[in-house]
Amino acid sequence: MAVKRYDGTAWQVVAGKGDQGTSSSISTWVKTASGGETSLSGNDDSSQALSYTVGQELVFINGTLLKRGSDYTATNGTSITGLTALAANDVATVWTVNAFSVTGAIANAIVDAKGDLIVATGADTPGRLAVGSNNQVLTADSTTGTGLKWAAPATPAFVGCSLTKTANQSTNTVTLTTVTWDSENFDTDGFHDNSTNTSRITIPSGKAGKYLFVGILNWNNNSTGYREGRFTKNGTAQFYANFAATPTGEAATMITAIINCSVGDYIELKAEQSSGGSLDIKSYSTFQCQYLGA
Repeated sequence: MAVKRYDGTAWQVVAGKGDQGTSSSISTWVKTASGGETSLSGNDDSSQALSYTVGQELVFINGTLLKRGSDYTATNGTSITGLTALAANDVATVWTVNAFSVTGAIANAIVDAKGDLIVATGADTPGRLAVGSNNQVLTADSTTGTGLKWAAPATPAFVGCSLTKTANQSTNTVTLTTVTWDSENFDTDGFHDNSTNTSRITIPSGKAGKYLFVGILNWNNNSTGYREGRFTKNGTAQFYANFAATPTGEAATMITAIINCSVGDYIELKAEQSSGGSLDIKSYSTFQCQYLGA
């Protein structure tokens, strides 16, 4: 079905479904008569030259449609003759439909199913990308003909480390003690060294950003005083947590913090207790970090 559209000077009939590849325009020529004219030609009141497709014209006088062959003659595409003499200020209007082809139209048949995409396979060359499977995402891929493909979403790679101890570590009362770690549950990017600077998690090259740090200190049984854990960045205290010991059972101090780190920065976990004597940090304590993003 065709759709009419007015562009300010002429009506256009644009192809609809079933009319693909063709379109047409309706040109309008309007002239106010001086009186006595029996033919129409030349420029109208808007300086537009009369031009029509023979057999596709409509002629109106003061809004009344004339009958081709009886009320007028139109044979050459540039003039209308055989009119009854016009009176002064009569308005003559000539409509004509001019068909033309729409080049470069994309055919309906290029898509086959719901979700298909029209994409470029080269300069001025459209193509079809078939719809992907449920939950796939559109991904650039220069090796495909369309430069695109449907693929499963990428699973973000974990970045970080988890450290532990192979033996208990003794601490003196009211003495800030740097906790060391000689075993790794995992370490994705060389954050820790089991033999050098074993207390440190150090930010490797290319991994600057925000990190979640978690420290869990498990203490031997003792019912006196406090237990404290601190994160330090490059040796300076940044975050800490206190734990009041309970009369029975092992005490645990857990501390978490999000810390902004540059390459080469190192974070340590320090411990302090006030039991009145030596107190062990248990071997199953942990020190962990996870990269959150830049």
